[in-house]
Amino acid sequence: MNVSADQRVRQIGINLERWRWMPDNLGSRYVVVNIAGFSLNVIEDGRSVLSMRVITGRPFRQTPVFSDEISYLVFNPYWHIPQSLAVQDKLPMIRRDPGYLARQRIQVFRGWGADAARVDPAMIDWSTTSASNFPYRLRQDPGPWNALGRVKFMFPNPYSVYLHDTPERGLFEQAERTFSSGCIRVAKPAELAVYLLADHPDWTPERIRTAMQDGTTEQAVVLNERVLVHLQYWTTWTENGDVHFRNDVYGRDVLLLEALEDRRVVS
Repeated sequence: MNVSADQRVRQIGINLERWRWMPDNLGSRYVVVNIAGFSLNVIEDGRSVLSMRVITGRPFRQTPVFSDEISYLVFNPYWHIPQSLAVQDKLPMIRRDPGYLARQRIQVFRGWGADAARVDPAMIDWSTTSASNFPYRLRQDPGPWNALGRVKFMFPNPYSVYLHDTPERGLFEQAERTFSSGCIRVAKPAELAVYLLADHPDWTPERIRTAMQDGTTEQAVVLNERVLVHLQYWTTWTENGDVHFRNDVYGRDVLLLEALEDRRVVS
């Protein structure tokens, strides 16, 4: 009630502009994530066949907007912790708590190649290790403790962003779900895996759930047919004739409105 009709009209106009940027052909079936709406929908022939809540990036680690193709899944994935997160997030935790790495099943390696040697973290002087002096790679073992959960859905891209499960299920109950470091955590990973592997006879729903519940061995499965995925940022949209509005969690509406107004002045 504290938002005027004029503000809502401008918000609708901003999101119509975003729709103008979308590809002409979204695909006969595709996955679409609304970052600002914290939702994922699988669309077939214009109809949603699967929907779920998602968790997106924090305001200071925003989930980007782009389109790509899901090409494979990984069950029981290792988490190869990005170097930026290793030095910004993990290193302070390791310094405060010497047992952190063991509890989280995080292994330490020196170097990044396939022949990188594993290092005993107890032999490292973490007090003298810094962001500019961090020759290590951190990798979390598969299992229920893994930050990626039991499955990740891959569409290799320059942003290193993907969809994945999460052990932190309670976060899906929050209204605004900006808790990740840029990737998208999905509330129904098993259902999404079943959908994407529906044309794989060997990967029955039962086998998928067993792999996710009991497995500790990483296993990749290539899709027979890639599926388009669109990561978008909409603060308003229509659904079943109703108009929905969401908060501008990344502050992008204001920036786009300013750009549109500047363009009108120039033209």
